[in-house]
Amino acid sequence: MLKNYLTIAWRNIIRNRGYAFVNIIGLAIGIACFSLIMLYVNDELGFDKFHRKGDRIYRVALERKYPGRSRHYAIIPPGYAAAFQNDLAEVEMTCRLLYIGAGGFLLKQGENVYEEDFAIWSDSTFFDMFDIPLLKGNADDALRQPNFVVLTESSARKYFGDADPVGKVLDIVQNENDLRVTAVCADVPQNSHLRFDMIMSSSSLQFIQEPNYINFSAYTYLLTKEGADPKALEAKIPDLVVKYASGPVLRNFGVNYEEYQRQGNGYRYFLQPLRDIYLGSNLESELRPSGSKQRVHFFMAIAVLIIIIACINFMNLATARSAMRAREVGIRKTLGSPRHQIALQFLSEALLITGVAVVLAWTIDRLALPFFNQLTDKAFTVSHLLQPGFLGLMLLVMVVTGLLSGSYPAAALSAFKPLDVVRGRFASTRKGALLRNGLVVFQFGVSVFLIISTILVYRQLAFTQNKNLGFDKESLISIRVGGGFTAQKSETLKEQIRHVTGVEAVSGCSTQPGQDYFGVSFRPQGANETTTGSGILVDEGYIECMKMEIVDGRSFSEDFSDTLSIVVNEAALREMEITDPIGKTLTSNSNLFNAANDSMVAYSIVGVVKDFHFQSLHHVISPLFFIHNQRGFIPGVDNLITVRLKPGDIQGSLRNIEGLWKQAQPETPFGFAFLDREWAHLYEREMTTRRVYGFFSLLAIFIACLGLLALAAFTTEQRTKEIGIRKVLGASISGIVGLLSKDFLKLVLIALLVASPIAWYLMNQWLQGFAYRINIDWWVFVLSGAIAVLIAFLTVSFQSVKAAVMNPVESLKNE
Repeated sequence: MLKNYLTIAWRNIIRNRGYAFVNIIGLAIGIACFSLIMLYVNDELGFDKFHRKGDRIYRVALERKYPGRSRHYAIIPPGYAAAFQNDLAEVEMTCRLLYIGAGGFLLKQGENVYEEDFAIWSDSTFFDMFDIPLLKGNADDALRQPNFVVLTESSARKYFGDADPVGKVLDIVQNENDLRVTAVCADVPQNSHLRFDMIMSSSSLQFIQEPNYINFSAYTYLLTKEGADPKALEAKIPDLVVKYASGPVLRNFGVNYEEYQRQGNGYRYFLQPLRDIYLGSNLESELRPSGSKQRVHFFMAIAVLIIIIACINFMNLATARSAMRAREVGIRKTLGSPRHQIALQFLSEALLITGVAVVLAWTIDRLALPFFNQLTDKAFTVSHLLQPGFLGLMLLVMVVTGLLSGSYPAAALSAFKPLDVVRGRFASTRKGALLRNGLVVFQFGVSVFLIISTILVYRQLAFTQNKNLGFDKESLISIRVGGGFTAQKSETLKEQIRHVTGVEAVSGCSTQPGQDYFGVSFRPQGANETTTGSGILVDEGYIECMKMEIVDGRSFSEDFSDTLSIVVNEAALREMEITDPIGKTLTSNSNLFNAANDSMVAYSIVGVVKDFHFQSLHHVISPLFFIHNQRGFIPGVDNLITVRLKPGDIQGSLRNIEGLWKQAQPETPFGFAFLDREWAHLYEREMTTRRVYGFFSLLAIFIACLGLLALAAFTTEQRTKEIGIRKVLGASISGIVGLLSKDFLKLVLIALLVASPIAWYLMNQWLQGFAYRINIDWWVFVLSGAIAVLIAFLTVSFQSVKAAVMNPVESLKNE
């Protein structure tokens, strides 16, 4: 019996090739989109799931409270690791990671010098806690001693080729120390929030050996004991903070911890489950850009909507062609075929068409994989498409889609009486019309929602890219210096670059907008409360080079002795409640900016910079302090040289600057970054969302148009004789097209009314993630409605015009 069903189904497909082609293409595109999105979703949900102890590993994160605001960090003071281990019975093991930052670490092997972007330091417990397999070496000893290093498989090959690296040495360019390779580990999986090319022993760092409970720098992980309650563990941390931070707070801020909290300051430490970090954390100083649980759910919804739209298309196409099968069904029922056999016949056809569509969908996935990787910044391979889970998903989709798609035609056609079917009255029921109209409203409701949200996503991202940031990021490059550069060498290089043709300005700084700034606290003279904000070390030309606006006073200048001068932004003045700021005195509680004997040093405000965005538009502008680079972490040395280039021969200017670099530091590779591109990286998640969302939205709208085309074909088929009579009575082609189109346009307008408030609510929630955002204007909904109506009209008019130009004789002769 099944063979008979499939044989008849295949013959019907061959007989109606055009109908089958449209049906299979619509399903194949829908299934291909669904499966690719689910591949992406599965990868996002699978981050850090490979660690066997992952359900017991937590990262300790920090909410640093300031008066009237707070900031959240993925790093905490390094001293707490030992405190957690010793004072909390629930903790079995701790591990600290420290990340040096991109471009700040130079290694020499033989005659070659390499710049390491992803070098981290770690405690010796790393390989006991995390499941990164060691390929060579011993986990117990790999990070036990100072200056030990573990290379990943890729970095070992980079430094030593095919030779065994264990026991060999890498020279650190910045100092006299050598790193001894003790082991080689596997490359970090792509689906891990950890990111490194080498791990050095944390015991190499002198500062980390000193107890520190207020300056945060370490990613700190806890492995809890079996059965430990993380909530109970987290509840014990505040008492631990009081125990260990009270002394440093009193020494550095001059108040006891209770008063410190009363002023609005404080530290709240909380636990993040390892497997939730990638999707559930978006803190400052993350090891790698985080994902978004909201985005994953959003893409899952898109995938489900696309597959539902594809199923609806199948049903509408089957219904539109049902008149061709009416007499077949009537004769079958007259000859005694029971209803379930007829239903099985249509379900068999649906499953066969779906099966062909699934095979085609897998082929589409295979061909689209490189494009999809580029779209999503992933690295999927054909092996992912051959995994049992993916193939099982495709099989499940085939069965479920086939049953869902074929259920309505099977139920509708098999339910009619033979006499009604033969007479062709099976499709005229009010119930069937309401169902089909409801499906069209649903499809175009989804389409309208996608059009509205796509417009808003594109507008917000355009806003973030084009908003006046308070500085000019165009034609700016940053050159990272660091190891090997003395103060004199850095100043000499800057002076040489100033004379390069095409260079407009040169300056030095410790960081750039969009990067991490260090924390610093200042107290106005006579005030009781300390204001904590971000700090940046700059030279005399930085503010002018960045084209920032001075709204009061002046910037640093060689005409003055600015060692004890400070420039602040407007947000700092507002928070410190300072008026007439020029000449006002600030003192810092940090020993980084005070005398060697810890006595307070007074800094005088000499200028105020107009507020500018030194963080992404996700964050409100907070207090910022410009400190002259003669007093800082490394006096007189710039971490970055910032160069503003004149429009014109930018490549030629870069070649000349590179030549000067090679003269000054021939053993170090020349590297630079355009600030506008670095700024764009702050919105990588949103850009990925925009690309994926826009592409799949277009496909969803295309599939919905196929459904509308199907219903238009169905309606014109049902009204063929009416059209013929109207033409005989003198109706014009435009009149008939309008008659056939207006009912569909009404459905699209209903879809617009239903989808608009839903789109407004969901997109308003998404925009709340930006501190600076666009308004949702009324014209977006009008434009989206106009686009939807135009798409619907063009789709429907194809069938309408086809029916309107038909010869009336052809329409009426089959009566």
